[in-house]
Amino acid sequence: MFRQLKCFLKFRKQEMLLQSAAIGMNSSVDIARDRHIVMLDYDVKDRDVVVRSIEELQRFWNLSDAYVFSTKNGFHVMLWYDIIPYSRLVMIINYAADVDPMFKRISQFYLHKTLRVEGKHPYRDIKFSGIVRGVRAPTGEEWEIGELKRKEHLMLVDPQGFAKDKPMPFPQPQDVSARA
Repeated sequence: MFRQLKCFLKFRKQEMLLQSAAIGMNSSVDIARDRHIVMLDYDVKDRDVVVRSIEELQRFWNLSDAYVFSTKNGFHVMLWYDIIPYSRLVMIINYAADVDPMFKRISQFYLHKTLRVEGKHPYRDIKFSGIVRGVRAPTGEEWEIGELKRKEHLMLVDPQGFAKDKPMPFPQPQDVSARA
């Protein structure tokens, strides 16, 4: 009897751990060459605050389009088409206004960034919110790599949408200063 109860409790614990597990996507594109995409985590509910922060980053760091996703606690931002070394990614994260302080702190201890794409909540809480146009168009190589990362994200967030997805058109540079 005791052995069965112990076995049941062990099984139940594993089941609960699996239910609470989150699926994440990391920034690494090429670990050997230290290449990453830009990922940001904002625990701010006000989308306008997040957009202002992104636009400032795009101007200062000469970044391309930013893809914004709303979550239960704020926003995730992916810049698929900016392929950079991790040291520069950390500088961008530290420069960013209103980025989650824990996201900044953890950046000092790992050699990649990870953002949750599913699993923390019993429902899918990550939804596409929009694009903040960047100040430059990516190179051809950046676009190809960025498309692979974008498809990876789409496959994790929305498997049904992945089957219907078409390639993004090659982005054109925007003049962000005209919006200020």
